[in-house]
Amino acid sequence: MSSTDERPLTTSSVLYAAAREIGRRCAKENRAFLECKSKEDNPEECLREGEKVTNCVLQLLKELNATCPKEFEDYSACLDRQSSQLYLFDRCRKFERSLVSCRASFQSDNQSGSSLGTSETAPSPNM
Repeated sequence: MSSTDERPLTTSSVLYAAAREIGRRCAKENRAFLECKSKEDNPEECLREGEKVTNCVLQLLKELNATCPKEFEDYSACLDRQSSQLYLFDRCRKFERSLVSCRASFQSDNQSGSSLGTSETAPSPNM
């Protein structure tokens, strides 16, 4: 990325690769958005909550690209190459492990930052 304000590329494979951390990092924003959507008939009433979810995800993607660019790109590219959802994650586990390891290393180096959600015991997304 050439600018810190530039939005990261958000293809489906990039979002799949970041799904575990998005689920953890943006849980509060997602919950607020879904609660709003369940209470409101008018979608415009939830635009603010939706924007918060989008901003959370974009910030996380920027962080992933800044802290572990090779690992994140490798995992995203592997997911992008898979054509069968049956094997989607299994074929890319080694890339996922590299990303998790990189993020864990980054987290331990930056304990004062926000929780990055890189626990090895977390369940994998089932698609």
